[in-house]
Amino acid sequence: MRRLLLLISAFMFLELFFFAVLAPLLPGLKHDLDLSTAQTGLLVAMYALGALVAAIPATLVAVRVGVKPTALVSLATFAAMSVAFGLAGSYPALLAARFAQGIAGAALWTAAMVWLLETAPARRRGEMLGFAFGVSEAGAIAGPVVGGIAAAIGRGTTFVGIGVCCLALGAAATRFAPPPAIAERRLPLRSMLSAASVRTAMWIAILPAILLAAISVLAPLQQHALGSGPGAIAATFGIAAAAGILIRPLFGRWSDRRGPLLPIRLGLLVSSPVVLAVPWIESRWALPLFVIAALVLTGVLWAPLMLMLSDACTAAGVGQVMAVAIMDLTWPPGNALGASGGSAIAQAVGQRWAYAVIAAAMLAGFVALSRGRAAVPDPIYARRA
Repeated sequence: MRRLLLLISAFMFLELFFFAVLAPLLPGLKHDLDLSTAQTGLLVAMYALGALVAAIPATLVAVRVGVKPTALVSLATFAAMSVAFGLAGSYPALLAARFAQGIAGAALWTAAMVWLLETAPARRRGEMLGFAFGVSEAGAIAGPVVGGIAAAIGRGTTFVGIGVCCLALGAAATRFAPPPAIAERRLPLRSMLSAASVRTAMWIAILPAILLAAISVLAPLQQHALGSGPGAIAATFGIAAAAGILIRPLFGRWSDRRGPLLPIRLGLLVSSPVVLAVPWIESRWALPLFVIAALVLTGVLWAPLMLMLSDACTAAGVGQVMAVAIMDLTWPPGNALGASGGSAIAQAVGQRWAYAVIAAAMLAGFVALSRGRAAVPDPIYARRA
């Protein structure tokens, strides 16, 4: 189980890596291709848009052809699109490569989550989810670091090397036995979406997706405007990811013991004022501290949110693939909205309004969960108490 957990974490590492690698490259791409802030946001959002388009198809493929083949094809696609992104010289070509990467990311994330949720012991799902999400944060460390290297030595050489690493991970994955075949042959989305706990988890899960995408666009541009280079931007996101590696497993273990609601409410409440403060910081030294805090405080929400969906599937008597399918329908729209919508608001009326809208939404999520706790039952944890 430990080796399998490391493999699954490596899949999640790669998926997050491809999302995060763009941050240090954004100022250079914006300058070289004469892009607007909105166009820069769309470039980041294309990954999430590809993931959204592939969300349900990826789940159906995993159900019908198996989790392992889905993962292997995804890794091969990542390798090809990494080379394409490295060699692309125009804005439309970069958009197309990012969109295809998003499709591959959705399929790989789906395979990883189904593999983990179907094999993890029920009483340790939160801990193992926290570990997997935490290790995946290494992708958020490596992404900006490698992006900074690419900005220094060139996209072509760097992204060809990334493609080779994707193929190597695929070769390693062939040595693992596939998980048991998924029992479902259809996805009862309509019946699952009628459950109050599922709907609540979905709209709450949109919030960290929006923030993480928006800050991945706006924070590098803000840092650049204050005089920070690609190295400083990479260090900011890398330190945030390193902190997430340590904290996320603790949140997952806490969710196993107390249920996911309390960790989620705490994360939403504490992160709101931090998010609100980010665009008001005008010091190149203080800004990274607030960006790191915002990233860490919202990133810890993923494990308890996934556990909430897993518990809802268990209560409904359906397989864990449904939890993955529902999350696949949730984070890509939030990611796309955060990247494109956040940058559009920032361009129209300023970054402060963009962050204020996100902070208000997160505070509204906290209020909704606090008032409607009865609609989000924690049956497993109630029995333990």
